[in-house]
Amino acid sequence: MVFKERQSRAKGVVEDNRLMELHLYPGNRCNRDCDFCTVFGTPKGWAIEYTAEHLDATLASVMLHEKGALKFYGGEPTLNTENTIWAIAYLREHGFKGAMVIYSNGIKADQLLQILESDPLGKTTASLNYSIATGDGAPQMPQSSLRKLEAYERENEGAIAIGHPDIVDSGRGVDPFTGEETRPKVNHRCPHCYPVLRTDGQYHACPFAIENSAPHFQLGTVTDAPAKVTQNFTTFLNWIDTVHEPYAAEHDLPACTVCWKNLKELPVPEYK
Repeated sequence: MVFKERQSRAKGVVEDNRLMELHLYPGNRCNRDCDFCTVFGTPKGWAIEYTAEHLDATLASVMLHEKGALKFYGGEPTLNTENTIWAIAYLREHGFKGAMVIYSNGIKADQLLQILESDPLGKTTASLNYSIATGDGAPQMPQSSLRKLEAYERENEGAIAIGHPDIVDSGRGVDPFTGEETRPKVNHRCPHCYPVLRTDGQYHACPFAIENSAPHFQLGTVTDAPAKVTQNFTTFLNWIDTVHEPYAAEHDLPACTVCWKNLKELPVPEYK
């Protein structure tokens, strides 16, 4: 397979009350219904389109220069290609110069490539789900889609990456998972992902636990000042290091398992 795994960047970076990265989440509606999906993706899932209000909050929260990054994920973005393309254009027109990543299952390859090609700066790339791209743990995407995406990557090296193979105990969990036993499992340490801005106006601390409404993850709303949101995110990371991880280590649990099954035993971070 021609796709390479995307390299992680520095975690928890905040500059002038702006996040280095932000995830954008329009809901969990998807054209697949995978048992392992961390966001409960399903054709019956919910979806709210990107709006100017949502994207204006995005522009106020993330670094606008080349160091910044926005990650479109959640439900399958190619199910609403027009709105995704509009969102990319809006962000560019209003000064965002950083990278954008589209997280996709790749099944609707033509639409995915249309999204990538729409960026006037040519800095939007894709990241494919590992299981669906390889067939390891899920039915593989159609071969016709895979061939199109592989051909595009060969002609545009670095345009399409493949997600990490780690098995994350979050969302529906991994009990029905049929992937290789050799695939890595997460450890006691949370990966310290950047937060999420949902299209319902909520800032959420964790992209894996995005459908978990516990107060531990609630960083604010689009009506809050960006400084409040970034301060709450910093508070969340400190809580992860001083409360969450020690609990995970003491009970010998993966980090995501704690949030999925044991969160009620932990105090809520002291947010503003």
